[in-house]
Amino acid sequence: MFSNKKSNLPPRPHIPNSECMLEDLNNASIDDIAFKIIDKDEFSEEHSFNTNTSNTYQKVKMYLNIKQQLRYLETTIAERGQQLKTDNEEIKKLADNIKKQAQAALIT
Repeated sequence: MFSNKKSNLPPRPHIPNSECMLEDLNNASIDDIAFKIIDKDEFSEEHSFNTNTSNTYQKVKMYLNIKQQLRYLETTIAERGQQLKTDNEEIKKLADNIKKQAQAALIT
């Protein structure tokens, strides 16, 4: 049933270097069956996807930094606004005090 036949196969070819592989991919025709699995458009879309992902990451990072800065500025503006109100009240008190002193000086 099963026989111990050895098939005489030629030795495996050497693996080509990356430059030869890229050259074969670039020179392949659209209908080349050997490269039918790899679609050049999909390969370039994948590269653009990585680029778009990197760009999106940078935009999100910038957005989050700006959002953090806006929160800080919002807090700072609120604190400084409160400080301005306090300073304004103190100035009004000082102005009233100066008026009273001036009126008292005129009466005497």
